Amino acid sequence: MNKKGVVLIISMVIMAVLLVLTGVYFTGLMTEKRATDRQEFVLQALNLAEAGANHGLSELRERIRTDLKSKVATVHLASVFSGYVTTVNPLGLLRDYAYAAGDTQFSVAAGKATLTLASPSLDTAVAGNYTATITIEANGAPTNPSGEVYLFPYKFSIESIGSVTRTTPNTSKTTRLVQGTFSITTRRDTFAKFALFTSHHGTPSGTTVWFTANTNFTGPVHTNERFSFANNPSAHFTEDVAQHQNTARYYNNGWSTLLDSDHNAAIDVPVFEKTFERGYDIITLTSSITQTDLKNQALGGIAEPGNGISVPNDGTNVLGGIYIRGNQGNHSDDPQITMGTTVDGPVYTILRDGVTKIVTVNYTTNQTTVQTVSGSTDTYQGIPDGLGNEGILIYTNDDVGSLSGVVQQASNVTVSAERDIVIGGNLTYQQYSASPLNADGYTNVLGILSWGGDVRVGTSAPDDVQIHGVVMAPHGVFRVDDYNQDSPRGVATLLGGAITDFYGAFGTFSGSTPTHGYGRNFVYDDRMMHGTTPPYFPYLSNFVSFDDGKLDQKLVWQDKGV
Repeated sequence: MNKKGVVLIISMVIMAVLLVLTGVYFTGLMTEKRATDRQEFVLQALNLAEAGANHGLSELRERIRTDLKSKVATVHLASVFSGYVTTVNPLGLLRDYAYAAGDTQFSVAAGKATLTLASPSLDTAVAGNYTATITIEANGAPTNPSGEVYLFPYKFSIESIGSVTRTTPNTSKTTRLVQGTFSITTRRDTFAKFALFTSHHGTPSGTTVWFTANTNFTGPVHTNERFSFANNPSAHFTEDVAQHQNTARYYNNGWSTLLDSDHNAAIDVPVFEKTFERGYDIITLTSSITQTDLKNQALGGIAEPGNGISVPNDGTNVLGGIYIRGNQGNHSDDPQITMGTTVDGPVYTILRDGVTKIVTVNYTTNQTTVQTVSGSTDTYQGIPDGLGNEGILIYTNDDVGSLSGVVQQASNVTVSAERDIVIGGNLTYQQYSASPLNADGYTNVLGILSWGGDVRVGTSAPDDVQIHGVVMAPHGVFRVDDYNQDSPRGVATLLGGAITDFYGAFGTFSGSTPTHGYGRNFVYDDRMMHGTTPPYFPYLSNFVSFDDGKLDQKLVWQDKGV
């Protein structure tokens, strides 16, 4: 019996030990599970916080690039923006313009503009939410650097709290964006933003100009009348297209028809990658910049000199731009302008009435040298960029008989004439990308502006001519001389835009086959949609806004540890 009692006791001890060990084991399992769950909830909270921070950044981009831009486009008075500058109130601009209908506006107090965002309904297996707060401060005073241009600098941060609600208390984590900066520029909108703009989409004689498969546009296109399309495929458009009239014209195998449609069955089919809006409001070709304004800018405040090529100066300093005066209507003395480059700046070789002058601009020394071939050489302080210092300005009261050459890599230039401007050869930027064709990231810009005449591609221009710049003829056309004669000349490629009263002919076709002149390849210079414009270029009546792109830079996030 004693032996049985001992066995029983030993068995009970063993069972007790096993029970204790089992309890310890399960306790360990539960502790480990709670730790694992805790780690999972912390990670989920951190992910929610990061989602909130990304939501905040996305919302900031949307409010600056869509909402504010849309509201600014309705403003016609410069005093609206000059008011924010003179009162040093950049945050007021965000409060008043950076929101869409029905949205909460930024709250401005104590030198900060804030906006708090709650998470939407999250369709995930995670029970939780986030709250993100955007905080913006001025990064210096707003300025009015030139004309009707206004610059607003900012710095910002975004803080987001993510909470997992499966626990009691909730598990929360906070993440914060290391401070970033951006700036907003508002300015009077310019006609340079169009890849193509016409008041009348036909020739001055009333001839219909057809868009065919040889026509390509990679930017905004507008006419105050209607467009005409031929063949399948017809023209190709990558951006928004708009016309004032409700119906477009289709070739219809030679039996033209008007349709309120973006195609004519399978007969005439243009390619619209975005929209083709019909019934759009008329945009008038008027501007607060006038021919007289540019003439005064080029003269620099001095009296108009006699016939010849001059760089207005006071004997020491350049006062205006490059001014060329000739005998209007006498084409024998029309100036021929060839653009060239040096490491330090541009060179302009101008031949007029047997006299050649070479104007060399040195950006490094801030000097301009005027050399008369077989004559004197003079050097002046400053560059021929007009009274407003916007960029190089070449102005003639006459026709330009030939314009060609290379726009120096650091130069912003406008060539302005009171009469016709003839493009006599290739006219290209020194810096650009050939494939795909663009000038993104480069600073050379050219404007070609004929106030009272046409901009013409002359008979001396080569086959497959290249033209880089924004062309404007508010009372004329952009056309090809002898467009309906001789053999086809290939394709005329324009990197920029064309803004004209009427639409000029470039070539002719039979069916889908070119017969004379050039086909069109108009490649939009996307920089014109983001604030770049040739100096002294004519304005629209409304304003436009754009940011400096820093909202797209890679951002650094910090876990605040709470």
